[in-house]
Amino acid sequence: MRRADWQLGRLLKTLISGLVRTAVDLVLLVGLPFAYLAGTYLVLDLPARWIGHRDAYGRWGLLLFAAAVAVCWVGVLRAKRDAPPIAPVRPKFAKVMFGLSWVAAILCTIGDLAG
Repeated sequence: MRRADWQLGRLLKTLISGLVRTAVDLVLLVGLPFAYLAGTYLVLDLPARWIGHRDAYGRWGLLLFAAAVAVCWVGVLRAKRDAPPIAPVRPKFAKVMFGLSWVAAILCTIGDLAG
């Protein structure tokens, strides 16, 4: 009886850890590209707002800036290490998309300051 209980416990542990790992991978797969895009925009836009004496999301501005810097730093380090992308794409494509997110962030920041 005890052996069956141990086997059942190990089976449940394996199933639950696999389910959690799959859920985390899915969240990263869907959310990380958007986090990179939002992070690059905020890293450029928030300091530009502070320099231009414009509203920079109130008291949350510094926290948003710190989080954006952390997300961008992770992306840059992953690109430098040639880490495989989380999404099922080629590493070169992932690097190009990451670079294009910086270009889009620059254009959006310029548009925000002009408007």
